[in-house]
Amino acid sequence: MAVEWYEGQMELFPLATPDEIKAAKSILSRYRRMQAVVDDIDRNGLDGLAPKALAIYNAYKLKLHRTDRAIRLIADDDIRRMIEFRYIKGQSHSVTIGRFNLWHRSTVDRKINRGIEAVANTLSMWE
Repeated sequence: MAVEWYEGQMELFPLATPDEIKAAKSILSRYRRMQAVVDDIDRNGLDGLAPKALAIYNAYKLKLHRTDRAIRLIADDDIRRMIEFRYIKGQSHSVTIGRFNLWHRSTVDRKINRGIEAVANTLSMWE
């Protein structure tokens, strides 16, 4: 986590490093798969799960919970809706561009990148 210093003061909300931003994008890209695994185990119960599967289940639940919170904390409504549409609902990049056709493609890409950075900044504070 990179901490920004301005005129002798520490930034209240530290900025995520490039590696943390990549990790946040990876979590967002795997969100639907992780949610499907958690939902399946919740439906079928924890009985008979191997210790490794139980550890993965618990890790996925924690990642999903933190990611949901981080997304809800995105201040810009448009950016939050784009992140939810693209990653939580699992839409492709081209469908996302089409859905938000009010803006130019590069603007949508920029807003999605800002959303990923916002999620990374929030996640980095909690770890």
